[in-house]
Amino acid sequence: MAEMSDLVAGGYYASTALFGLGGLGFALATRDRLYAYFAMHALAVGALALTFPPVSPAADAVEPWHIACRMAAEGMVVATTGLGLRQLLAPCLSGVLKWGIRAVFPIGLVASASSIWSLFNIDTGAIYGLVMLIVIAVIVTGLVVGIARGYREAMWVAIALTPLLAVGATAAAMEAFALGSMQTYAEGILTGFAFELLCGSGLLAAHFSRTLNERDTARAEAIAARIISEIDPLTGIANRRAFDVELHARPHERYTALALIDCDHFKRVNDQFGHATGDAVLQSIARCLVWTPGKAMRIGGEEFAIFLTGSEWQRELELLREMIPFQTNQAIARSQDSQGVTISIGAVELLEGMPAETALVLADDALYRAKHQGRNRLEIHQSGSAAESIDDPVACAA
Repeated sequence: MAEMSDLVAGGYYASTALFGLGGLGFALATRDRLYAYFAMHALAVGALALTFPPVSPAADAVEPWHIACRMAAEGMVVATTGLGLRQLLAPCLSGVLKWGIRAVFPIGLVASASSIWSLFNIDTGAIYGLVMLIVIAVIVTGLVVGIARGYREAMWVAIALTPLLAVGATAAAMEAFALGSMQTYAEGILTGFAFELLCGSGLLAAHFSRTLNERDTARAEAIAARIISEIDPLTGIANRRAFDVELHARPHERYTALALIDCDHFKRVNDQFGHATGDAVLQSIARCLVWTPGKAMRIGGEEFAIFLTGSEWQRELELLREMIPFQTNQAIARSQDSQGVTISIGAVELLEGMPAETALVLADDALYRAKHQGRNRLEIHQSGSAAESIDDPVACAA
């Protein structure tokens, strides 16, 4: 690499630019800052490569401004490395070491800004080398601790950074202790960067795959949680939350009618036979509702609602009213109540253009009439005419 060809130099520039743009694309796609840090790091590496004679367009990059540019780029490489390590190692570090990793970023910025002193021929090589040694020591310690704690990302980062850290530590030690300059520093540092970018891209690809899996898992869990949140745990049918969703989702486009159902004298069931029997009664009612065409929901203690489908929804509701006492009688047979539990129903047809809230009010009014006209009744709101009371199958079928 002592005399790198223009083709190889161009490949180096193109690679760092490609890694930078690729990382930026992943960052925009996933909203994950780690990819943005990788993009900035790759671009900083490309900028640093421009300051070395093997890659630099300048024939001899030893002038003060060349050295200043190199120090500035090195500082940005350190700073962007610190950003990535802070996010990758944060889950497995604590205490002073965690703060040390966080300090790598500002130290890199300060090192980059200090390059201005080189323009005035002020020798800061020893201090600069000592600071870089400390930074490298902090990074190595953080990686070792992460690996010891079983953090896989730390192991892969350590593999990616090993050649670069080895070259950097050697060069920094020689600067700090006035042992001269590392003759093969440019070749070593560029080789280390190339190895780091290749390994880093593999690590980020694995991280991207894991991010997608975590996103898919989170979506599946969110869907499952939403489904669970819309299920009544006692009866197993939809709950009030699901009812509200249906009510605000233009129900007239999918359903023909809305019915509200109330269990008659349910307090007497709980008081006389106990809450366990009351629960069994509610479960029995829910099983009957499930067999009725439509979507059934429990919207209160002993209150149910059902969005009905089909043209014969009035007959279905009347059959439901007649079926409930027989079904609930089985639930309380041990208590020797031969009548079972009856229900009152208020229903309204869902007409096109009728607001869902209006339909709910009309169904509730019909239920109120059913409750106050003797219970065990089906009341249907009739638009433009008197409400219809149905208490036998013949009337419903007419």
